[in-house]
Amino acid sequence: MLIKYFRNIRFFIFLISALTLNTSAHAFNKPPAVDLVKGDFSIMVLGSGGPAALGDANGGSGRASSSYLIFIDGKPKILMDAGGGAFKNLAESGSNIKDLDIVLLTHLHLDHTGDLPSIIKTLYFHNSIYNINNQTFPPGRIKPFRVFGPATNGMAFPPSLGADPSTTQYSSTSTYVDKHFDLNSGTERYLNIFTRATSAGIFKYEATDSSPQWTSYNPRVILDENGLVITAVGVNHGPVPNVSYRIEYKGKSIVYSGDTSSRKVDPQGNPLENGGNMISISENADILIYDAGLGTDIPPSPAFEFFYKLHTTPSRMGEVAAAANVKMLMLSHITLQSENEIPNMKDLIRNQGFVGRIEATQDLEVYNLLAR
Repeated sequence: MLIKYFRNIRFFIFLISALTLNTSAHAFNKPPAVDLVKGDFSIMVLGSGGPAALGDANGGSGRASSSYLIFIDGKPKILMDAGGGAFKNLAESGSNIKDLDIVLLTHLHLDHTGDLPSIIKTLYFHNSIYNINNQTFPPGRIKPFRVFGPATNGMAFPPSLGADPSTTQYSSTSTYVDKHFDLNSGTERYLNIFTRATSAGIFKYEATDSSPQWTSYNPRVILDENGLVITAVGVNHGPVPNVSYRIEYKGKSIVYSGDTSSRKVDPQGNPLENGGNMISISENADILIYDAGLGTDIPPSPAFEFFYKLHTTPSRMGEVAAAANVKMLMLSHITLQSENEIPNMKDLIRNQGFVGRIEATQDLEVYNLLAR
């Protein structure tokens, strides 16, 4: 009897091992996310999470921080934010970014910019001998990559910190990019010679600042070429300069909020038309990607009150999406607080009259707007 028991145990262990190996093999053979890109206008999620590194062991889901890759005519053309983990997900996606041309930064928090230098470097590797199978070597990349983001809002540090009074809490995007890549002063200035030495091309970039002013609606078209139109407008993220983007191509549109609060009044307490620009920039959008870092409308404890000044409540998302007649609302920047509240968040959004599709984004998902 005892021998039979141990035989059964060994068989059970063998069965579990076989199932595990089969599952692992299936996951290993899963087609890369880039194979899901179909048609002329698509978006791939490189990072759907917030700033905290939280895996299964502590209640999170292992999401990378905020980042999205937009495909135009089947090629990755636009990178929106580049938070930590985006580089790894880019590699896992199977995407070749040799044609990446535009970087849109909503604001300069690390969970939206941390992987940018690594992605820029691999952009050149994808144009070098490492990419010989795609026939881009030689001569490597010649044209510059273009970075767009917020200008500084001029806000200084509190005097108690002892900073120089002329020092702002946030630099402009152009200053930020120069401090990374400028030939004379950039921390990654070696790329200017590295790309030549490895036959990856000529390292060049352009940086453009957009006003983060959010107390009135002043959208700016920052790019209009070959049917692709990108508009930027400032939105409220507390003291942080933040711009939202609208990307339009062939009659379809994607809007990305970056991080923004629910505040509907200006710093003096005056009511704002449309509650701070998000309704206007999102009007009739096919996809609205929204900051969903808050899982409830009311802070669960006083410790969370600070975050409620910077991010959007579920009801406010529903209000914006309904008023703007958005077709699909994608919940982004999902945090530990919102991860476990998604069903409740969807109810709160619906309660505001939004009848479109709601998706809680996951890393490496693909959405095709012009699928053939």
